[in-house]
Amino acid sequence: MNKTLPVLMCLCNLTLYGYSQQKTDSLRRQRLQEIIVLEKKKSMKADSMASTLRLEGRLLETPQNISSVTSELIREQGGLEIKDIARNASGIKMGYNSSVFDASTTVMVRGFGAITYVNGMPQRSSMGALLDDAAIIDRVDFIKGPAGFLLSSGEPGGSINISTKTPGPQRIRQLELAGGSFGLLRAAADIGSAVKTKGFSYRINAAYQQQESFQDFIRTKKYIAAPVIQYNFKPGTWLLAEYNLIRLTADGGSSVTQVGTEEGILKYRIGNNFAGDPGLPQSSAMSQSARLLFSHRFNHQWKLSIQSKYTATPSSTWALLSDNYSPVNFDNTDITRRMSQYSHINGQVAAVQAYVNGTFNTGRQINHQLVAGTDYNYSKDNFSVAYGLHSFQFDRNKPQYGLDTDSVSALGKSTLINRENNWLSAFVYNTTRIQGKWYFNYGGRFTWNIPITTNTKSPLCNETAFSPRLGITRLLGENTSVYAVYDQSFIPQAGADFEGNNFKPLRGNSLEAGAKREWFQRKLITTLAVYHIIKNNLLVSDLQHPRFNRQIGQATSTGVEADIIGRVSNRITVSANYAYTYAITSKDSRKENEGNRLAFTPEQMINTWIQYAIPMNGPTRLSFSAGQTTVTRTATYTPDVYLKGYTKLDAGIAWDAGKWYLRVIADNLTNKRYFSSGDILIGSIHPGVKSYYYIEGAPVSFKAFAGIRL
Repeated sequence: MNKTLPVLMCLCNLTLYGYSQQKTDSLRRQRLQEIIVLEKKKSMKADSMASTLRLEGRLLETPQNISSVTSELIREQGGLEIKDIARNASGIKMGYNSSVFDASTTVMVRGFGAITYVNGMPQRSSMGALLDDAAIIDRVDFIKGPAGFLLSSGEPGGSINISTKTPGPQRIRQLELAGGSFGLLRAAADIGSAVKTKGFSYRINAAYQQQESFQDFIRTKKYIAAPVIQYNFKPGTWLLAEYNLIRLTADGGSSVTQVGTEEGILKYRIGNNFAGDPGLPQSSAMSQSARLLFSHRFNHQWKLSIQSKYTATPSSTWALLSDNYSPVNFDNTDITRRMSQYSHINGQVAAVQAYVNGTFNTGRQINHQLVAGTDYNYSKDNFSVAYGLHSFQFDRNKPQYGLDTDSVSALGKSTLINRENNWLSAFVYNTTRIQGKWYFNYGGRFTWNIPITTNTKSPLCNETAFSPRLGITRLLGENTSVYAVYDQSFIPQAGADFEGNNFKPLRGNSLEAGAKREWFQRKLITTLAVYHIIKNNLLVSDLQHPRFNRQIGQATSTGVEADIIGRVSNRITVSANYAYTYAITSKDSRKENEGNRLAFTPEQMINTWIQYAIPMNGPTRLSFSAGQTTVTRTATYTPDVYLKGYTKLDAGIAWDAGKWYLRVIADNLTNKRYFSSGDILIGSIHPGVKSYYYIEGAPVSFKAFAGIRL
């Protein structure tokens, strides 16, 4: 930590530099606006809040650390999923992602689990699958801290919002082919018309991808279809209908978890997949959603938005376990007996939102931006798990694969869990701007949680909560701001502990302060933030009762973040961030756990990505990229025991001729073996023995993209 303090001080000084430098004449402002408009098409940073986040205004003026990643930057880095995009925001880490279907389900922000929204609406129920793909992503906002303005169920650590691709101001025709390591083959198409003043417009995104894993037997196929139709009744009034389908199948198994002792971890062949077998039935997961959005602008000051969405996330997964019901592990003779596990989840989410945005004045120097509305959300889960009737001896030193599919598919009685919940909330937030320098963002949300059914012994009860928010921003010139914000969150939590007691709603409090500055004609933004979060009624794994959670009293997270994203010049693109996180259990009914670090949270993370472009003839550009990811020790459920940190190096080269382009991305250039995520438990399998449950990071790999813009 001591080595990072000088870096943070320099970033702070750069962010707060020079109020006197900001006085510009009107001619310069006009030129600045022209430059912004010209470069908007290929912007690496977002200037304002995403429309799906409801609040309006520049990110510079918003009293919160929000990292926005554009589709242009995603393409530059060769990102295909949220796990590839997360490197562009500080404090973001994938948690225990033990399955090929986990996707962004396990994302951690500031030490706590994050909720993913799509277009400002929940994407999954508490247990459903959560799939994502760059084919439908137009922009990703990593929102640090509570976001009551987004939805009542915002996590105190932070949330992720995906804005999907919809018709825009220009016609688009783009085709792309990709290939790479481990048999990667991908084809994608993005076709759309320009939005008309009156009439229909459309956009269709579709993709197909297949790939083998670096682990034996696993082979995945992904299908994506995302048609959107928009009808404009007149300028400012339109109706949009959107359908998104992502389906992923996996042959040979779905689990990617390895288990080992300290003597054997990361030493066996990286491709070993003891939880997989060619005889396992196919696993699958799907995310399917339909959305309707109506927007009407009454005048230049007031706008109404109404949207509804239905999402279904069914999944059926197969994997192999040892017959002690733990991920495949071995005795001292390297032998175990494997049996199958089948899990089926059918998750459903329905949501309706209606809100208005408006601006008005209460005097010459006081301006208001108001957003007010209501949300209704309903979720339902059906979860069942069953285990194989037969077990099969397996010797790690003489592995034999090819189990009989009929024998593996023979299952015992399944355990069924049903969860059903709904909640209603109303909110009002206002941003008051005084003399163009002071911004006060204040308001709150009132939530009614009405659980319907659950498999618990305790009676169901309604919960209500008011979650206030107060933020202050002070502009120092046109391109520099300092801010502070206090925000609360309230999250209904379905389910119960081992004893059948219902989980209490999660309640969080967050205090954040920071500074932001835009550089190089608003093409690059830097943010420095400090925060302290208190999270009450946190859920953690119950180590004494596997497959159950328990509720602890309180957890806190304190940290420092620094983010840089955008263009230094027309040739240089930068995305870099740093995070220090100190997240602990502060109160627990088991006093021995107090003061322990929260599992899956790294102490420090550093990410960088720099691209340098060389102009050639006409629009042609040759670009070189280099990136790095560093994660220091990551906490586990065993106190004072950490996963070893790592540094991973990446690089890329691209040729863009305007109409067509070629891009090659290399990941993990030094072929570093490291823990992508995992946990360490003592005595969980063998008495007194430290067992590692870990997911290996992918070895050196390459992706090549070839595209054409018609």
